Amino acid sequence: MDLMPTVFMDNLRQLSKLQPPYSPEIIANADFTIATSPTEVLQRLSQYGLKATEIMGEYTVNAQILTELTQSAEIEATDLATVNLLQAWPKQLNWVQFNQLVEQFQYAWLNDYQLGLNLEAAFTLARCLILSPSNCDEKSAQLKFQCFLMHTLSRVTHAFDQHQTHFIQHFDVDTHLPNQQLLLNTLQDYSTSNQESSTPEIPALGILMINLNIDFEDASHMGEHLSTMSADIVQAAVQVIQENLNKEAYLYRASTQELVVVVHQLKFSAQLQLIAARLAHAFEEELPLNNITLILKPFFGGVSSLKTAVSPLSLLDSAKMALHQAIVNNQQIEIYDQLITSASLNQHQLDEDIIKALQQNELDLYLQPVVNLKLVGEPETSPFGEYCVSGEFLLRWPNAQRGFVSPVRLIDTIYKKGFGKIFVRWLINTACRRCAELMNSHQRRFSFNINLSSNDLLDEDLPELLPQSIALWNTPAQNIVIEITETDLLVNEEKVMKVLDEIVNLGFKIALDDFGTGYSSMARLRNMPVHLIKIDQSFVRHLAESKEDKAIVQSILKLSHSLGKEVIAEGVEDEASMQILKNMQCDKIQGYYYAKPMPFDDFMPWLAQFEAARGG
Repeated sequence: MDLMPTVFMDNLRQLSKLQPPYSPEIIANADFTIATSPTEVLQRLSQYGLKATEIMGEYTVNAQILTELTQSAEIEATDLATVNLLQAWPKQLNWVQFNQLVEQFQYAWLNDYQLGLNLEAAFTLARCLILSPSNCDEKSAQLKFQCFLMHTLSRVTHAFDQHQTHFIQHFDVDTHLPNQQLLLNTLQDYSTSNQESSTPEIPALGILMINLNIDFEDASHMGEHLSTMSADIVQAAVQVIQENLNKEAYLYRASTQELVVVVHQLKFSAQLQLIAARLAHAFEEELPLNNITLILKPFFGGVSSLKTAVSPLSLLDSAKMALHQAIVNNQQIEIYDQLITSASLNQHQLDEDIIKALQQNELDLYLQPVVNLKLVGEPETSPFGEYCVSGEFLLRWPNAQRGFVSPVRLIDTIYKKGFGKIFVRWLINTACRRCAELMNSHQRRFSFNINLSSNDLLDEDLPELLPQSIALWNTPAQNIVIEITETDLLVNEEKVMKVLDEIVNLGFKIALDDFGTGYSSMARLRNMPVHLIKIDQSFVRHLAESKEDKAIVQSILKLSHSLGKEVIAEGVEDEASMQILKNMQCDKIQGYYYAKPMPFDDFMPWLAQFEAARGG
């Protein structure tokens, strides 16, 4: 072994313990090639004291060692390219044939390396080939030749692993596209070359960011778990994009759903808009998928150096802003300008202010009354049969400077920033406290609805938080109604239903919000632990003019009542709609016809006026 160079000993110690960490699919696309010239082979032979004439002796294969190796390997011997090559190794070779076989031996070994063999097996394979040279010490030459083969295999394995490491670091495994790291490196190199260039004309650069807009959770009702097909869907989308790009555009994968098109030699500023429009049109067709039918509507955000004179890396940030603005505004294509920067900064500041408002207890729960309608068999509470003993708590942020900020915007920001658990604790405790205030100060018993999302329902702490809150404020559980939407049930129906059962067992009631807009079946509705059904306002607003809406509402009422559920109609804004719902025997009504959401302190004065007007 003292014949081996130090570098080979180091390789032997380090590489013999390695297992092939990458799949064959990656190799096939990594463009790894072996370029060993006859001169290099000759130099490597000379390191072991071998001459070209000595390797032209007679070759034999040690069948016993080869058999032991194939029997011990977990892979079928027929799959081992090195075994097949050795079994067909000629007894004698000229110099050209020897160089060709050395190259084939390296490729054959890399094939087996991918299948699961390690370098220990490679060294065993090298020992199987026995050289009997002429005109020299046979034993010494044989040892030198086998060391040469071992060295050759260790070198190519090491080079292969380095190549694979580089590939993994810079390319996406699923699509084989260059990844975000290579994108950043490319833009940095582009920026550096421009700074060093003495050419006055710098080629224009365009960047187009694409969000594929794949909603796996929302698509789960299709019968296929699309999340398990994410790689196939992204690959299909990549295929569509590549078929519609020219040779001057390069595609990168920046994240799970985001791709980046970099256009070199941009000719005019509207070119990005045209590329985005062409891609958007291409996505109007079904994706080339075998198992499902799926049409995507991606978002595009673009920027060009023709309009924005900043560094390439800054261009990428601007493209991200444009993409974000496209998503926020639900516009498929946005091209960057200075207004987007201002809007992005304003959005960021608004996010910060919302979290600050939550932390400083500046958010509030407004109350919108829910009015009961007199039904047959109920006591005469007023000549009109209308009375109010419940309401829905709705999130508001009373801020004079900001004006009205949508509750959806408030909640989205709170959850996006990771304050969801804090918010839910505040929501439940505030609702219980308000309920206790009415019971203690006004000697009135009311029930109040609060809205929880699927994320809240999947929180394992929720069944413990609810009883803690009602115990703290001495509020009966039946006075708190938890509102959920149909969509929330679809995220993880089995787990959500289990949590709902726990909540009902604690004494709370459940309301199903926005009924009619989701995917609830009669079987699901029958089995859900739901006490109240809330008809979505989209079916109520035009009730007086739309026969279709009347038929839908009437069907929901009959279905719900047949299952023993109470019904609340949302979005009632006029007398005509109220009378129609009353005639249909709807249980409760909520909407601007009676009252808009109001600060909690305004509720009792409103209630007094409401009851006085109805002779209560």
